[in-house]
Amino acid sequence: MAKIPVKLVAGLAIKHGPKVVDQITKNAHLIKPAVDKIDQFTKKQNERKVEKVASRTTPYLEQHFQMYNDEILPSLSTSQRSELIGYKLDIKKILEQISADKKKAALPNKKSKKWEQLLLQIEGKLHAKDYEEYLKLYHNPESESTYFQGYEQNTAIFKKLLSENDSDKIHEFLSNQTNMDTEDINRDFCLDFS
Repeated sequence: MAKIPVKLVAGLAIKHGPKVVDQITKNAHLIKPAVDKIDQFTKKQNERKVEKVASRTTPYLEQHFQMYNDEILPSLSTSQRSELIGYKLDIKKILEQISADKKKAALPNKKSKKWEQLLLQIEGKLHAKDYEEYLKLYHNPESESTYFQGYEQNTAIFKKLLSENDSDKIHEFLSNQTNMDTEDINRDFCLDFS
């Protein structure tokens, strides 16, 4: 704790104290309005600070990232293929924008890492759901998939390959569409046609 120079404070109180007390007693009627003015000023300053904090908006990319984390990621399992592809394209465009900004600023940017992780999650879900739907079609080729709505050409190609009974073509198609491991495809789709 700092040392207070007692002699200096006592000297000021002795020298100027009577004058201050005399001014306070002569102008007692002005003290209350002055205190009220000071109180109003501090209240206005506090209100300005609160308004300033409230008016701060988060940048667009932060809002967008928050929306993906809070709303979209939890609902990926119920999304249609067209929605998943839309999310994937949206994130790719954002990554291109971030990459262009990095080149201008010539500084490392941590934003791209979190967006890349988000893209990986969406791509993973897209491949997993594709795989699941192809597996359903494999076991029941007559079933109609609502997941592939708007992408019926994929199911038509898959059904055609199933009717041809060419396990190599089916394996290649599934590998390209779903990025799944060869062992998983062979195990789940029983690609041993006789």
